[in-house]
Amino acid sequence: MTTTLFRPTGAAEGTPGDSHPDELLGQLSPRELEVLSLMAEGRSNRAIGQQLAVGLKTVETHVGRVFAKLGLDEDRYENRRVLAVLAFVRRGSTAAVTR
Repeated sequence: MTTTLFRPTGAAEGTPGDSHPDELLGQLSPRELEVLSLMAEGRSNRAIGQQLAVGLKTVETHVGRVFAKLGLDEDRYENRRVLAVLAFVRRGSTAAVTR
């Protein structure tokens, strides 16, 4: 089974699939990156909210924005949370190699 991490989307949406994963991650705010890093640690939305001292709805908003900025639309065959974390982890391993 093959999963495409960043697939093209419609032109009306600004074609985020045409961007390199690092560029897409670069669009995230510092708080969104913080939420994504906690997701990469395997934390639930509730645990992220407790860690950051924010409400569950706030975490859900940040997670939704992460998905949107990475061009990860809802798909019953893919897990957006896993795909977002993979993008984050791959960027970290690439950064470590280039330093």
